[in-house]
Amino acid sequence: MRAIVPVLAAVSAALAFAVPANAGTAPILVHADLDGDGVADEVTLTPVADNAHEQLLTATVRGIQLTARVPFDSLFGLEPLRVVDLNGDGKQEVVVTESVGANTDGFSVWGLYGGLRPVTSGGADRFKLWEGGGFSAISGYGCEPAGGTRQLVTVSAELTDWQNEVYEGDRVTYSVRDGVATETSRRHVVGVRGEAGFRTDARTCA
Repeated sequence: MRAIVPVLAAVSAALAFAVPANAGTAPILVHADLDGDGVADEVTLTPVADNAHEQLLTATVRGIQLTARVPFDSLFGLEPLRVVDLNGDGKQEVVVTESVGANTDGFSVWGLYGGLRPVTSGGADRFKLWEGGGFSAISGYGCEPAGGTRQLVTVSAELTDWQNEVYEGDRVTYSVRDGVATETSRRHVVGVRGEAGFRTDARTCA
């Protein structure tokens, strides 16, 4: 009997952390005014049946359905879409979770740029946002006013002084126009986690 108890405990622990087979398979629906006409467009996110490492983003704009396959790396299924307006022009975008890690999540931003396309840095690669970092790093994004419009802000820092819990990294601002994120400023920040330069709030982009 004593030999069975450790085995049962191990099985119970494994079941406690097991991910349900249907986790995150239900379609996710949000409404976002992608074309800025004042009418909210339906945007959905669904699993891709033939590829567990992709998710299907679908937007219906003025009766026309647009789709895009977005990379996907998560054991926990689809994550909620976030509706944002990165430059305050009235044309909203959606933030899609591409990866969920132990401490940090990765995102891409999609909007109506001659089709349903991702925000880029001017090349072919998607512009990525990061959030989290755990104890050893700080990652985040948000938005702030910029001359009557809005600009995107990202923070990326690492713990460089473990004894005093001091982090070092950069706070970068971007202007997002026509699907391209262009860096407008970069400030090096050194300090504790609560340092003003490390603070971001994703909700400020809504």
